[in-house]
Amino acid sequence: MENAYFWNEFQLKQPPLVTLQVKDTGFAKNVFVVINRFLQQLSEPDAKAFEETAAMIGRLMARRKNSFRNMPGFRSVCKLNAALCRLLRLDLARDLEQFRGALPDVCDEDLDGAMPTRSSFEYILVRLLGFYHLHERIRECCLSAATYFTQLLRNNFFMDFTTLQIAAIAKISKLSSLQASKSAILYNKLRPQVLNFPQVQKHKFLAENQELPARLDPPKRPNNQSRTDETPDIVLKPKKVITKMEKAKLEAKSDVGTIIARKEITAQGAKKPKFNEEVLATVADAQKFIERESKARKLNPPPESCFTRKIAKHEWLGAQTMFQRKLSKEPEKALSIFRKFIVNKIK
Repeated sequence: MENAYFWNEFQLKQPPLVTLQVKDTGFAKNVFVVINRFLQQLSEPDAKAFEETAAMIGRLMARRKNSFRNMPGFRSVCKLNAALCRLLRLDLARDLEQFRGALPDVCDEDLDGAMPTRSSFEYILVRLLGFYHLHERIRECCLSAATYFTQLLRNNFFMDFTTLQIAAIAKISKLSSLQASKSAILYNKLRPQVLNFPQVQKHKFLAENQELPARLDPPKRPNNQSRTDETPDIVLKPKKVITKMEKAKLEAKSDVGTIIARKEITAQGAKKPKFNEEVLATVADAQKFIERESKARKLNPPPESCFTRKIAKHEWLGAQTMFQRKLSKEPEKALSIFRKFIVNKIK
């Protein structure tokens, strides 16, 4: 165990589980509680989903081994599968259950009892280190594989297989991060208890140049940062209480009537042209009137001097047609009908 990465030993020799009599067993209660809680978490649905997804990745890799074996993304999946198999072989739950069974049934500061040696406890911590770093390796392989398969997805290559592969990799990465966080929390709670366990001088698990880290940092997620750092503090200002008397006084002061906007009448607007029936005294006058009004109606908008601007276009054309038809046979009747039509429409 002279290697600095001794926690990564493929065949790490477990020290014999030996118990020694100690006078104070109160600290063992906390050790038992945190280990028991972690073992319960390993049987939760998240852990089951992790195992099922890991098995699915292995099946996907085996199914597409001949088609994608030369692709860099597929090689990352192979590395991911190897890390998952290594994690399965680690079997941390078995070691924790075995160590938990060696703890005394009754723990108290005033009671003595048989406790496992420090070597056995350090072995558990080393297993936790391996569990933590294996999940770190799993997340690295997930990121490498997802980068490649995302590029395939953008190019519309192997849509069905690529989509399923990315979904499985994303789920593994998420669940791996959760398990790594739980293992880091367990390690941080167990690490200070090392000195409380009895030690056999002739049988040390760790070499002199090896030392367990004092603390493990849970995986950081940049997307799930706390919002308290981004949002400013909100200061609630107390609302001013207004009584009914004050409200009535304010309403009485504000009730000054309604302001009505009036348009000033200009001198030009006051003198509007008035229609005179005498302009249609003769047939010639009527023809001049039709010619003048037709020119004025073509302007946009028609001027104020255009008396027929409010008459609809089809009505104006109909009146002209009727006047022209009757003009050759009955000019007086044509003039009379046209004059009545204009007078009724304008006045």
